[in-house]
Parts: sequence; C-alpha cells; structure tokens
Amino acid sequence: MKKGSIYRFIAFALMFTLCFSQLGLLKTQAAGNPPANEKTLSIGKAAKGTFTEPEQTHWYKINPSKQEVAKFSHYRVKLQSDDEVNITVYSSLENAKNNVAFDRYMGYSYKDEPAQLDFPIAWTGPYYVKVEYYGSEDDMIEEDAEDGSTSPEPQPEEKTEVPYTISYEGASLPPSQMMEEECPAELSTSQKENGKGILKDLRTIRDAVLSKTASGKDLSSLYYKAAPFISSKMIIDKSMREQVYKDLVQLKGLFTDVAKNGASSTYMITSADQKAINDLYSIAYKSVPTALKKDLEKVAAQTKLKDVTDLNVSSVLVRAKLVSANSVSTKAETRYIVKLKDGANAKSFKTKAQSKSASIESINPLKQSAASFDNMFVIQLDDSNGKSFSTSSAQGKMTAKQIQALPETEFIEPVQEYHALSMDSQYPYQWSLNNTGKNDGTQHADIQYESLEKLLNGQKLKDTVIAVADTGVDSSLADLKGVVDTKTGYNYVDRSSNATDDNGHGTHVAGIIAASANNNYSMAGINSHAKILPVKILDASGSGDTEQIAYGIKYAVDHGAKVINLSLGGSYSRVLEYSLKYAYDHNVTVVAASGNDGMEELSYPASSAYAISVGASNRLDIVSDYSNYGKGLDITAPGSDIPSLVPDGNVTYLSGTSMATPHVAAVAGLLLSQNPGLKPKDVEKRLTDTAKDIKFDEKDAPVYDDEESPAEPPAPGYDYVSGWGRLNAYSAVSAQQLQAQVNTFVSTQKTVTGKAQSGSTVKVMNGSKTLGTAKADAKNTFSMNIPAQKADTVLQVIVTNGKASTSIRAVVQKAPAKPAVKAVTNKDEYVTGTSKANFTVNVKNSAKKVIASGKADAKGAFKVKIPKQKENTVLYITATNSQKQESEEVKVTVRDVIAPNAPKVNPVSDADTAIKGTTEANASVVAKVNNKEIGKAKANAKGQYSIAIKKQKAGTAISVTAADAANNTSKATIVKVSDKTPPAAPSVNAVTTKSTAVTGKTEANATVTVTVNKKSIGSAAANSKGQYSVKIKKQKEKTVLSVTAKDKANNTSKATTKTVTK
Repeated sequence: MKKGSIYRFIAFALMFTLCFSQLGLLKTQAAGNPPANEKTLSIGKAAKGTFTEPEQTHWYKINPSKQEVAKFSHYRVKLQSDDEVNITVYSSLENAKNNVAFDRYMGYSYKDEPAQLDFPIAWTGPYYVKVEYYGSEDDMIEEDAEDGSTSPEPQPEEKTEVPYTISYEGASLPPSQMMEEECPAELSTSQKENGKGILKDLRTIRDAVLSKTASGKDLSSLYYKAAPFISSKMIIDKSMREQVYKDLVQLKGLFTDVAKNGASSTYMITSADQKAINDLYSIAYKSVPTALKKDLEKVAAQTKLKDVTDLNVSSVLVRAKLVSANSVSTKAETRYIVKLKDGANAKSFKTKAQSKSASIESINPLKQSAASFDNMFVIQLDDSNGKSFSTSSAQGKMTAKQIQALPETEFIEPVQEYHALSMDSQYPYQWSLNNTGKNDGTQHADIQYESLEKLLNGQKLKDTVIAVADTGVDSSLADLKGVVDTKTGYNYVDRSSNATDDNGHGTHVAGIIAASANNNYSMAGINSHAKILPVKILDASGSGDTEQIAYGIKYAVDHGAKVINLSLGGSYSRVLEYSLKYAYDHNVTVVAASGNDGMEELSYPASSAYAISVGASNRLDIVSDYSNYGKGLDITAPGSDIPSLVPDGNVTYLSGTSMATPHVAAVAGLLLSQNPGLKPKDVEKRLTDTAKDIKFDEKDAPVYDDEESPAEPPAPGYDYVSGWGRLNAYSAVSAQQLQAQVNTFVSTQKTVTGKAQSGSTVKVMNGSKTLGTAKADAKNTFSMNIPAQKADTVLQVIVTNGKASTSIRAVVQKAPAKPAVKAVTNKDEYVTGTSKANFTVNVKNSAKKVIASGKADAKGAFKVKIPKQKENTVLYITATNSQKQESEEVKVTVRDVIAPNAPKVNPVSDADTAIKGTTEANASVVAKVNNKEIGKAKANAKGQYSIAIKKQKAGTAISVTAADAANNTSKATIVKVSDKTPPAAPSVNAVTTKSTAVTGKTEANATVTVTVNKKSIGSAAANSKGQYSVKIKKQKEKTVLSVTAKDKANNTSKATTKTVTK
C-alpha cells in the first residue's frame, strides 16, 4: 500500500478527534504508563522536575483534605516549562491506570505559555497528575513524492534536559469563570461562519463513534500527545489556520452525515474530500516531533487501507476497526413498529406481511434485554444495494399502508428520533433553590428549597427510585456516589449494563434531582431521599429512537422506579404512548419536558395524558421564552441558567425544559417517599395544587382573529403559558406532611371544609383578604364559615403547623344544576322531577331542614317520598352530587287540590232572609235554587258565613257549596226551606147547643183543634180545600170554643173563638 494513502486515511480519522466539547466529557484513552513512583504535592508549594529524553513520564499525587474540600471548589494546577510538555489530571488511581481522563484536564505548556488546569474537587481523591515529554519539533518533512515513494526517515533528536515546575493552589470559581482549552479545530474555526456547526459535528463524532473502539481510542490518545505541537504552529501561522478551516469546510457534509448517522453513515467520500484529508494529515504530521511521527506511522501501518475515494464512510470505519461491525445499526428511518391486536396470530401476520411487500427485510419481536412488549414487532425495510427504502419514501409509505390493512394489525408507525431538551450554558449559582433577587433575579422566585430542607431535617423517609432515562449518569462524582444504582442501570444504546454518561445531559439532570447536599462537594440536589436508576436511551449526541425510549420506560417500571424523568422530546408515537400507559397503570409517575421551541404546542411525550408536562421559568419568575406552552401544560419549574454536575466534575449552567423537569421529578420523589401509595394523579394534583401562580398578563398581547383565537378560555387558576403555576417544593411537601386537603366547594356553600393535621391553623384567602380561619380538630378535620363566593373565584387555603406551611389553590366551583321539580299538591306523597343522573335530591321544609331524601336514577328521574303537606306549605328542593356539592334551591309552594268539605248550613225557613252556617276558612260560599244562584258570601277566618237571600217558599231546596282559594269546590249541601208561618186563624161556622161538629175553613190539610178552657174537645184535618169538620159533644150555651189550625210544620194559628148559641 502506498504510504500516501495511509496518511490520507489517518488524516481523515485524526480530524474526527480534532475538537473537544465545552462539556468536557469522559474520554477513555489508549492504555499508557500506569502511575509509578508518584510524588505527593502540597498546596501552595511548587515541585520541580526534569526530563532527560523524549517519551518520559512523571507522576504526582494530590490528597484533598477535609478543610480544602470545604473551602475550595477547584484546584488550580499549573505546569511551567519552556518546552512543550503535556499534563493530565486524573480523578482516581483507577482512571490513572486506565488512562481515563477528561478533555479539559489535559493541557500542555510551551515557552511563555504555562499550562493551567482548573480541576474541580468533585471526587473523593486522591487525584493523580501525569507529566509527559515527547521531544521538540522536527524540521518539516515533505509529503510523499509524486511517484509514490515514501518520505525519508526522521533523524533522532539529541538528548537534552527539559526542566519544569508543577504546583497547585485552591480556588473558588463560579461556573462562568471556568476556562476552556484550545485545540487546532477551535483555533481555526472559532471566528468562522461555519465553525460552530463543524465543531458540533466533530464533537458528536468523537463521543458517539470513535470512543467506542480501541482503535478510535488510540487515535484520540495520539491526538492529545500531538495537540500542543499542532496548536503552537497554528497560533503563529495564519495561513495554516486558513488552510485548516478551508479543509474542514470541504468536509462539512461528511461530518454532518457521520454525526447524524454514526457508524451507519452511507456518505460517499469524494475526490475533493480526499484532497482535504491529505492536507489536514500533512499539517498534523509536519507539526509533531520525531517520537510522535513514529506513532503516527505505526498506527497508519496497522490500518492497511486502500484509497478511500468513492467509498462510503461506514465501510471505511469498519475496515479500519474504528467502529465495530455490530455498531453499524439500522437507521430509525428504515424501521416501523407494528402492534398486533390482542389474540392475533404472529406467525400468520409475518407470512402475510412479507408476502405483501418486497421492501421488508425482516420482522422481529420488539424485545430487548429485560424489556419487552407483547404483540409488538419491528419491521426492517431493505435499504441495501442502493434501494434506499425508508419510511418516508413512496415504497415505505405503501408498505405501511399494506401492513395496516392486515386484519391482525392494530397500528403501525415509523420509528422516530427524540432529543434531549437543553440549551446553552449560563452563569449564576443555584438560584432555583434560593433566589435572593441578585443578578437581575426576583427574590423568592425559587422552589423554596431552604424551607424544604429545614422541614425535612431529621425526618426518616423511605428512599424512592427515580429513573433518569437520558444519556446515562456518571456515578463516580462525589456528589453522586451512593446515589446512583449502577448495578441495576441499563444502556439501550450499546445494549449493555454500563449506563455511564457520554454526553453530560443525563448527569446534569441527575445532579439537579439528587446530588448529595451539605457534604462540601460541588452542589446540592433537591431530593436527598432519591436513588437514581440510570437508563441510557440517548446516545452521545443526545438522540435516541422510539425503541430505545420505549424499552427504557418499561425497564424503569419493571426495576422499581416510582418516578421517571424524561428530559427529551419529539413527535407523537403510539408505541411510546403504550409504554407511558404501562407506567401509569403500574403507578409510576412520568415527568416530561414540554419542549424548547417557544411554540404553542407541547413536545411529546409531555403532551401525553400519562405524563406530567413541565415548562421552564427563569429567575424573574416568568416563563422562559423558549419554553413550549399550550393546553395540557401542567406546571412550570426553574429551567433557565440551572447549575448542575457534568461528568468532568464541574458545575455547569444549562437552560431548557430539560432542566425544569428534574426539579419536578425530584419533588415527586419526595412526595412518594412521604407516601409510597400515592398514584400518579395524586402526585400531579399535589404538585399543581400547591404551585405558585406566575401568570403574566401582557398588555400588548396579540389580538387574535376569530379563526386564530384559542378554542376555549383556560380554567380558573390555569394559564396556557405557565400551566397551574411554578413548582413550590416546600409547599407541596408540607401539604403532604400535613395531609392537607380542601374539600371541593361550590358557590352555594358558605362553609369550607377539609382535612389537615390536628392543631394546624387553616386560613382561607381571596387575594390579600382573609375570609375565615379555623383549627384542625383531633379528628384531623376543619370547618369554617366564609361569605359565599362567586363561581370560578380562585382562593388560597393556607395550612400551617410547626415548620410546615402550604398554600393550596381552591377554585369555587359552579353549583350543580338545579333540579327540575314538578308541582307538589296537598294530596301528593312524593316530590318528583329530574336532575343529573345519580344525584341525591333533598326536600327541605320552610326552615331549610331536610324532611326527605332520595336519589335520581341513571336517567336523572327522581321520586322522593314525603308526608302529605298542607296547602301553601313552602318546600325547598336541591340536588347534590357525589362530591356533596349542592345545587341552588328550587322553591315549591304546595298547591291546594283538595276541595273543602260540604258546608254546614243552618236551617232555613220561609221567613229567613239569610243562609248561615260554617265552612273552610275564607272559602267562597254560593247558594243556588234550581242551579240558579240566589246568593253568595265569603267565610271569615273561622269559617263562618252568612248569605243574604230573599225569603224562599217553604219546601224550596237550596244548594249551598264552598270554594277555596284554589277554586276547589265542595260538594253541595242541600237544605229545604222550612215552614215557619202559621196558618191564618180558621173561620168557624156558628155552633149551637145542638151541634155535634165544628165546621169551617182553614189552610188546606191543616189540623184543626177545638178546645174549651185549653182542653181539647176534638180535632180533625182539613181537606185539600181547607174545609174541616171537627166532631164534638154538644156544648152548653155560652160555652166559648177556641179553634186553632196547625199546619204540617206544626205552626199553630191564632185561635178563633166561637160562643155556643142556643
């Protein structure tokens, strides 16, 4: 093989490692010389050393004392030499032996430029320092001749002494003061238009591709040794910097494709790319001393590669052993996930699916390690031989349509990618825990951590497992030692049990949740009762696909997690929704980031009903501009400029809903430590009920057209931008400790009730106005009277007891709909009508006392039995729901439908001019003869009446009725006019001593009686013509006879006297 071809590929591979990220991620270098004869350094005291020949190594050790850990955040390690000397600081003996170091803790000195490394005191120590010397620069060596011959061998350097001085001192540095090392790529592109994108791609390639194999690590190690020599050249050679930049721009397309697709890149290397690779390698090769040139050539000889022009990157990487063949995984865009219907035959489905489409390469169960989903399969499209089948291609879409049509298929969807949701690093300290108002902040715009810490101090709570499903977690940091469950963690990117972070995002998240507090190291996490379960589902670039995330969620659930933090987002996926429901059904609370696009749309999975969605706020206590918002946002939490740990030990400030989410996850974990039996909906309610309102009413808010305006106004107390408010950890945990609960109350109620720890003081506030106060009793309940409040009024119920204090949002609900009540009469034994289904219906008397209750049926009909009520009785009917919320009252007056009894009528004679009697009080009384009214009157309050009439003939039948106020008419009382008029004195014919009868004329049919000295001597009835004849004995002359007539009514006429004549 031509040496020039080897050089060209080595340049290509080497340039993949020419930049190192600001996050300073962990890099495992090729094995080097292990520590030997190390000397212990003392703080503030310089040590001197001398190299006598190239490729020598000296070792030193730093033992951090308790006092230094408490006093300083960093050790500033300084190496001074006039020659190019390399220095590396390791966090432990094991890392020193294995040559595992962080980019930012590798440096080099050269004339007038000492190496200075700010090493964080983030590990327990001791720390190891390696100082290396590789010789001085060679003369420039020409590249291969045109005929392919090799360059001449470099001449050995002369031995010389290279002295140096090494020292360290303590420093307390805010994150904003942390220094970044320089590297060739950064020096050439930092001010260039395309530089930022190129550097980002190179960092991704380094962390996601080359760090996975021994060959890749060898190249990285070689670069670190060469870096000081390359940098020193570029610093003084502008044309060299310009040439590097030009070549990197040429390779930008290659970098972008490899950064996106990793070892699976299909990018074809062009001749122009080949030339840029040649140039870059030549620059690197000519810049290093003889010892490193030998190393370069040794590595080159081992690759045995031909010309790489017209080859795809993936095949070159595999053949060079820079990536493993297994890592050339299928791309997300060539895979579908299929969910079969319950009971569907998998074998039949596979047969049908493969017969339907020639683009299907394989169908395999969705199963990986300990996580699996029933009836789910992954369909791999055939993208070999240049077919380029993908889910977005016409053939791919046709395949999906065909599979969906199969009777066994429930749904099919393409595998999608999701990304960690973080922003750029910023400057202040942990304002989210304690915002003093400095640095343009707003005082107390934090989660009230200090009050929370005082509350929990000394309490023995159970640890809760919180899964950080992310880029992994670095557990070697002192603040995370003993906090991270490395034995149970899992890596779904590499399919291994090593869930160490190779990006930094996951460690940052874990630090916010659970970094050890009050140990003098680094920072304080929120939850000291959390155990972090690391589940690596995102790769070194912060990306992961549907399968990895779904696996990760199920794995976390199945391995004891009670909370899952998802600081990531993408598009909706039914597969992920399935896994989220799995978590929800197993009482695992999922907390997800809303997204960083500043859009009125939540990222997924934050938009899922099975997750608590979290937006980000800033130190001013307003929602951050980048935070996604909209209907369904549950809560906000501090997310801008949030400090936390990254794997290199520094506390770094990042911004994003990714940083807000772990604040909420941490507090969710605390709630579950207080009560492991809480369900996800309970956790969400506790968090949102106690959140602080940070709604910001913009005076210059946009005016929407009718078509653009929001579909519905937000619920009282809710805001589409900030959700239910900003997280208040102290209030949420206090509420749980106090078991504070406010019963729902409606606008019809004047009493607020609920539960709280016995002895707690409870206060209800409407803004700044106190509506009422109470004390929780021995039964842990409280009740207080307050003025009735309008529906939708937002109140705050403040519960305090000892160190615990919480403010719970309570919204006055609209009273349930009033029941529809049918008329009630004094005959009824039931109150009937309709209300909402299954509501309880109460019937109250005029004193508002319940006299009867019943329940509406499933259709809302009710029938409540009551005692019969008097007419005009006032009843109040209400409907009460299952939450004991009562409707407004329906007032019902009992109708009178019972007629009065037939009136009592005093006897009426033919002499009377009034009909009198008694009836129902106040009734109207009417007298009729032959249905013709002859008089009427109204009874008084005692029921007495008197009807004026004309005199009626004796024997006339008079009908008397009474009608009440409801116009109910009684039955008639018939009274006959009695005869009270005596007959006229009868006419008597002459009576002689010879007469044996007294005759005359009187009222027809009257009985005529003849008396002498009041003694009857005879009587007889007159005929129909009034003629009578009363037989008597003969009477003496001058006897005086008294003759009277009595009618049938026993009315007796006046007497007619008749003297007997001779």
